[in-house]
Amino acid sequence: MTAIGSDIGNVQYQGRQARRSGSEQRRVAILEAVLRIVVRDGIRNVRHRAVAKEADVPLSATTYYFKDIEDLICDAFTLFAQQALEQVIEPFQRQVFALLDGFDGGLPEDAEEREKVLSTLAGMVTAYLIAEVTQQREHLLAEQAFTQEAVLDSRLETLAAQYFAAQREVMLEACRKLGSSQPELDAEFGWSVLVMLERQLLLQGTPTTDYVQPRVLHLIKKIAR
Repeated sequence: MTAIGSDIGNVQYQGRQARRSGSEQRRVAILEAVLRIVVRDGIRNVRHRAVAKEADVPLSATTYYFKDIEDLICDAFTLFAQQALEQVIEPFQRQVFALLDGFDGGLPEDAEEREKVLSTLAGMVTAYLIAEVTQQREHLLAEQAFTQEAVLDSRLETLAAQYFAAQREVMLEACRKLGSSQPELDAEFGWSVLVMLERQLLLQGTPTTDYVQPRVLHLIKKIAR
């Protein structure tokens, strides 16, 4: 299985780096506080004083590590991208590929068995999408804010490009395992559809399996050969 997020791991943080483990924990706590404020109150409410209060650290701690709000926001989204890939996307990748790796010779030719495999895969993707909206809503909201800020802040452009490229790489490998005849195009199309479905579900607020799974299964069947 292809590892994802290696480029993200090489991105340099803008703020001052911690030299001791305790200092690193405080720096991470500050950045996580920024993300909570972004999700709860919006990115324009990120201020040194508000972040210090949210992180329960002295105001001097935020200004020590980050000379300005721009560095604070940039590093918060860098941390978000790393954590999202490691804690959300990679575990799901392992789960899906564990199923697909059992069919290295291609999907079953028997129509009933093939339908069973594709339905199982659709169920896994559906459960992931619903969990994102209901249990990891903050993750999706932070991702939306990250995307918008990357349009406005040139320093975040490369980070956002690497973050989303890592997601598309997972989709590309899945398309290859599904036997797509045009895996690059199918990966780009499939990823775009899933992103739009995430946003739609985020707005709906109460996604159901009956709504999500038929749409995911339809997409998978368009890709599988």
